[in-house]
Amino acid sequence: KYLAFPCPLLLTSVHFFGQWIFSYTLTELYPKHLGAEEVKCMSNAVYWCVSLPCGFITASDIGLSNLALVRITITFYTMIKASSPIFVLASAFLLNIEPITRILLLVVAIISCGEFLTVF
Repeated sequence: KYLAFPCPLLLTSVHFFGQWIFSYTLTELYPKHLGAEEVKCMSNAVYWCVSLPCGFITASDIGLSNLALVRITITFYTMIKASSPIFVLASAFLLNIEPITRILLLVVAIISCGEFLTVF
């Protein structure tokens, strides 16, 4: 009742703005070590083809996650978010982006076991 924050997107936006200021400052201070020179040499077409899809997916994930926090319980939210690596690996396997290896199958099995223990 007292901890319900009605504006999770605003709070997340403020956090990301702070992260942007921090990362921009570090990138300007240490351009060789943090890749600022590579980004400045990149053409606009390549930059937008890389950053626009990543930004859209990240913003969608954050926005929908915050919306979910308002609508569902924290326990269910944590359980779903913890299983996201399983879905990422499954889609990578199906799209032939990532080869199926024993290590990755072990990682999925460990995550699945942890999810199973969470439920019971």
